[in-house]
Amino acid sequence: MRRIFAAVAIVCAAAAAAHAGNMQILTADIPPMAFMKDGRVTGYCVDIVREIQRRIGSGTEIELQPWARAYRSALEGENVLLVCPKRTPDREARFKWVGPLFTSQTNFYARPADHVRIRSLEDAKKLSGVLAPRDFYSYQYLSDAGFTNLEPTNNTLTMLRMLLGGRRPVMVLDHRQLQPLLEEAGAHPEQVEMVYTAFTIGSYLSFPRQAPAELVAQWQRALDKMKQDGAFARIYRQWYQEAPPPDVMK
Repeated sequence: MRRIFAAVAIVCAAAAAAHAGNMQILTADIPPMAFMKDGRVTGYCVDIVREIQRRIGSGTEIELQPWARAYRSALEGENVLLVCPKRTPDREARFKWVGPLFTSQTNFYARPADHVRIRSLEDAKKLSGVLAPRDFYSYQYLSDAGFTNLEPTNNTLTMLRMLLGGRRPVMVLDHRQLQPLLEEAGAHPEQVEMVYTAFTIGSYLSFPRQAPAELVAQWQRALDKMKQDGAFARIYRQWYQEAPPPDVMK
């Protein structure tokens, strides 16, 4: 009986390894989570993935692609591991998940001079327009929540420039992306203000539904071990200069 169990375990491990060997690891240019620097993909989520890879013996390179392309590949059932997608209700059943890697607030931002005041999502639905990148989780989330005043943009930089130009009263963005985006646009922090938190959400790693359960479990175990031995907290502090919150360490 033990030999049978051992044989089954070997077969499962071999299948998982073969599947992992053919898997692409994709992410998008979303600093500070992932971005290109000096010809190399780097960022907080990238560092987490590479430490997991070191522990499990994976040498697959992490590729940077436009988010829409990377997500479409994963959604169409290709053998793709996505780095740091938001775990939204709409995506829950589409993938297998490993994490969490971090949680963040998705906020409405406005120009201070416009004196925008939002006390609820219903208030935001009454605005003349809400800027959001068309391929981001935030656009789909707010659309599902009944927003009919969404103004889709091709990317976050265009969105910010439209806001600063007074084209629409608010934009929607993950609070961790704001400072890098302002720097990219050459804008100052005082040019925008947070006026309402739409929701708080976690970012994970996503595997295709057909990924072997043992492969997904292997990555989750490695991440859990990182949280136990201090490696996760060390990487987190390197990028955010603070200790990871309790909900991320679970």
